[in-house]
Amino acid sequence: MKKAITILVFLCCTTSLMCNNITYTTADSIKICKILSQLSKSKEKKTATIMVAAAKLLAGTPYVAGTLDKDKVEKIVVNIGEVDCTTFVEQIFAIARTISQDKKDFNSFCNNLLNIRYQKGKCNGYESRLHYFSQFVADGEEKGILHEVKNKQFTGKQNLNLSFMSNNPAKYPRLQTDSVLIAAIAEREKPFRNITINYLPKELLNKTSRQIPIKDGDIIALVTNINGLDVTHMGIAIWKGKRLHLIHASYKHKKVILDEQSLFDYLKVHKSAPGIRVVRVK
Repeated sequence: MKKAITILVFLCCTTSLMCNNITYTTADSIKICKILSQLSKSKEKKTATIMVAAAKLLAGTPYVAGTLDKDKVEKIVVNIGEVDCTTFVEQIFAIARTISQDKKDFNSFCNNLLNIRYQKGKCNGYESRLHYFSQFVADGEEKGILHEVKNKQFTGKQNLNLSFMSNNPAKYPRLQTDSVLIAAIAEREKPFRNITINYLPKELLNKTSRQIPIKDGDIIALVTNINGLDVTHMGIAIWKGKRLHLIHASYKHKKVILDEQSLFDYLKVHKSAPGIRVVRVK
C-alpha cells in the first residue's frame, strides 16, 4: 500500500510548477491526485459538471477559516482537508480546470489554483491575492476563465465601495501591524469603489431552472449590505428537482454540505443578503 501511494505521489508531481512558493502536505497531494484520477475517468469533461462532481466528493470536509494566513510570507497554500467557503470554491475550480485540460497531476492543479487565486496568476505578496469576490470576478474575466451571468432579471443594485479590509485591519492577522500592507490593500480596493453592481434579488430564487439563468456548477455569491464588502459567502449551485441549492463550506454546520435547505429558504433568514451574484466557469 505504501509503495502504491509513493508511486501515486511521484506520478502526480512530474510537471514543473509556475511557482515554487507553495505549501501542502503529502495527505493533500494524495487526496487531490485521487480526486483527479477518479474524475478523469468520466467521459464528461465540461468544467461545470466536474465542479459539481468534485464538490460532492468533498462533502464532510471540516470548515476551518484562516488556512491561507498561517505564514507571515504569502505562499500558495493547498489545503483540501480544511476549507472555508472561498478556499472550497477555489480548489473545486482548480480541480475542474485541471480535468478539463485533460490533466490529472498535482502540479497542474497547483498551477490552476495559482491562476485562480492571484491577480494575473502571480503570487506577489499578500496584496496580490484576490481577497474580494469582485476582484476574483474581474480578474477571472480578464483571464477568460469565467464570466459573470447577467440579464434583465438582475434588477438588484449594489453600490460597490470596497474598503472593509483597509478600514478593519484588526480583523486580519497580516494587516494588524503592517501599515505599508494596509496601504497596498487599499490601493487594490480603489478600482472597486463608487461603481454599481447588478445582482439577482433573492425573491426570484423560488423559481425553477427554466425561469432563472442559473445552472449546475455555477458559482453563487451572497451579496451583502455590510459597508465596504461585496459578498459574505459563496458556494456551488446545484438543482434538486425544481429548487436551487448550494454545495458549500458551511460555517453553521462546520463542514462541506449539500445543503438540504433551498437557497431561497436559506436567504430568508439572512437579512443582510438581498440577493446573489452568479459566475459561470469556462
